Amino acid sequence: MAADKVFSVADVAAHKDRTDLWVIIHGKVYDLTKYVRDHPGGADVLYDVAGLDATEAYDEVGHSEDADEIMKTFMIGTVKDAQEIKAPKKVVRLVQPTARKKETTRASGSSAGTAILVASSLASVSGLYVASRHHLKLQDMLSYLPLPSAPSLLPVPTLALPQGGFSTGFATATFMCATIGTVLAAKLSKITQIESGFTKYPLHLKSRPVVKPDPGLARGFLKPKDYQALPLVKKEQLSPNVFRFVYQLPHETDVIGIPIGQHCAIKANIDGKDVARSYTPTSNNTDLGRLELVIKCYPDGALTGKYLSKLKVGDKTLFRGPKGAMKYKRGLCKKIGMVAGGTGITPMYQVIRAICEDENDTTEVSLILANRTEEDILLRKELEAFARNYPKNFKLWYMLDQPPQKWAYGKGFVTQAVMASKLPAPSPDTKVMLCGPPGMVKAAQTALVATGFQVPGSTAKMTDQIFLF
Repeated sequence: MAADKVFSVADVAAHKDRTDLWVIIHGKVYDLTKYVRDHPGGADVLYDVAGLDATEAYDEVGHSEDADEIMKTFMIGTVKDAQEIKAPKKVVRLVQPTARKKETTRASGSSAGTAILVASSLASVSGLYVASRHHLKLQDMLSYLPLPSAPSLLPVPTLALPQGGFSTGFATATFMCATIGTVLAAKLSKITQIESGFTKYPLHLKSRPVVKPDPGLARGFLKPKDYQALPLVKKEQLSPNVFRFVYQLPHETDVIGIPIGQHCAIKANIDGKDVARSYTPTSNNTDLGRLELVIKCYPDGALTGKYLSKLKVGDKTLFRGPKGAMKYKRGLCKKIGMVAGGTGITPMYQVIRAICEDENDTTEVSLILANRTEEDILLRKELEAFARNYPKNFKLWYMLDQPPQKWAYGKGFVTQAVMASKLPAPSPDTKVMLCGPPGMVKAAQTALVATGFQVPGSTAKMTDQIFLF
């Protein structure tokens, strides 16, 4: 069907089955029948709006640019006489900042100096008066002063000064002024804390510790808006329909530029249409000169089956990024629980690897990895190496639908009881990350909420206790 074809609302309403699912979004008609299985939010979300105008639901969730680009590949036309539904405008309240009171800066040195000057003046006047009235000798006056007991001050000679007269009073007052001023200066200096640190401590030059930049946040080859081509240099089959793709960056020292937990988009022209999908690399910014992905290629997948599975070494693929709400960094939380299914292990692996390879990251991670058979387990060698070498950081538990004999791990579905025994309990410093088939993710989310974890929003955020990749 041509993308410029016009449908009526009744035409769209006739396509509301699981095997024939159309929706209307902003006056455009989309056939999502083949996208139901790949929808990150689960199939039930699409079933609820099948045959209807899903504009309001689509805008409410807040889809990314990747989602908008994916939707273009499923557009089959427009709807006749469509009513435009606009997303409500966000109300932004501007709050005037409260004016701060000007703080009066008091210079302790100036205050002390003023006090000393006043004290000295008073001492001068007092000295002149006392000396002239009582004809005191210098030794007599010293006995009234709170002088320190220093050996050099003890033997005070008696000065033969003529008694009485202005000159005697002036000389005596001058000495008293200097002495009292010195004592008061020492006392006031302690009160106002103007004692120099250089008189108490030896010279010590402090230098700020050099903070090493986080390699996970470094900018690299990828651009968030523009697609760029990279050549495939290695293609390795890991299990049935699962491949490891290794792409070479332009220079040996280049990095991909994707923060831990985020993903990149791949675009290709399939049957005359541009098809884009997002994948989380298993490599990170510490892997210089390459980009590595582990992807399951479904035989009927628009991008994986018709494009990626047929790639040969030397072929070029278009990439852009980074994308996604997760941007892991050390200190995000103390404990992380993970539930992954199939290729949903790839974003988990990025986080696990970053934590284990950082000697200063003490985050504790517990992973439940679900698959159908033992052969379907991806990155098993790498995961078990992390669990063996970093037992304080990482604990691993497998769940299989069809386990072999003498299987040492779990069997069947990831139930609430399994998660309660293998994952950390709810707490403000704990997060649980989910990634995998929509049915498994929805069931796990429901069970986690029942145990006390907070319900996540419709759009994934770093602050969510349950984070959905």
